Amino acid sequence: MARGHKIENVPEFPLVVSDSVELVEKTSDAIKKAKDSIGIRSGVGKMRNRRYVSRKGPLIVYGNEGAKLVKAFGNIPGIDLCHVERLSLLKSAPGGHLGRFVVWTKSAFEKLETVYGSFEKPSEMKKGYVLPRAKMVNADLGRIINSDEV
Repeated sequence: MARGHKIENVPEFPLVVSDSVELVEKTSDAIKKAKDSIGIRSGVGKMRNRRYVSRKGPLIVYGNEGAKLVKAFGNIPGIDLCHVERLSLLKSAPGGHLGRFVVWTKSAFEKLETVYGSFEKPSEMKKGYVLPRAKMVNADLGRIINSDEV
């Protein structure tokens, strides 16, 4: 919500939708779910070939290769699409700001463990990749230094 996403009516997080979304073929059907987010830039940037500025909308992660939703949602400004095997930090946190609204399809959410593995089991698709584990359980350094044990 701090990034401007209107998510008051989302039932739970992460939002996982059925695979029937991957069958949406037409942009006119998909645009009912998204709002146009292009505006004209304020200031001198308009004269310097930077006339339009667009906000980042939700990221849709799909699991089936060759899904029809790529064609339908691809032309909607602000919405980005990404296959679960090609997830990127640049897509999920644009500009280094966390909190982008991500919509997962059911097949993509089920594929996550095979692509990235878990803390105990390595990935099946990436050779020797295990999820990174945090070095510190409690990252509050001020509390650790001022504690009676130290």
